[in-house]
Amino acid sequence: MGLIPQYIVEHPQRVRGNHPLNSFAALGPLAETLIDGQDPLDVYAPLHTLTLMHGSIILMGVGLERMTFLHYAEQVAGRELFRRCANGPDRQPMLVEVGSCSEGFGRLEPVLVTAQQKLKVGQSLWQVYAAGEALQLAVDAIQEQPEITHCADNECVRCNDAIKGGPLLAI
Repeated sequence: MGLIPQYIVEHPQRVRGNHPLNSFAALGPLAETLIDGQDPLDVYAPLHTLTLMHGSIILMGVGLERMTFLHYAEQVAGRELFRRCANGPDRQPMLVEVGSCSEGFGRLEPVLVTAQQKLKVGQSLWQVYAAGEALQLAVDAIQEQPEITHCADNECVRCNDAIKGGPLLAI
């Protein structure tokens, strides 16, 4: 995931979320508040909190296909998240939520352009998005045109299921 995320995850004062596959990590005075709500069946709780805190998303040298926040937008748009089994802290299998395929997220670029600021840092292009504005734009686009997030593989099961509203869950 890069040097900056690695630094944060390895920092002794970092706060780390409670998800065995996709835990978020944060540093600073608001880290506990930001990360606190994450659990195995609420993977994107930190992104909800980030939005409530009027935060921003920064993509450093990567495209929208790496913008985890768009999985949260899918959930807010009404899609069910995928569920998998993973070993929990006690090494016992547990059910966890995860996002869908993200390889089609680049198709949201024209939709998100009004929420975006671009800047060049060294040789890297950074894209900064206001979380609340980006969320609303992405949610509206997904609801109006569900196939907008589909990747290039027409047979992608995760994309096809996501477009239908997510996997069928029988619990």
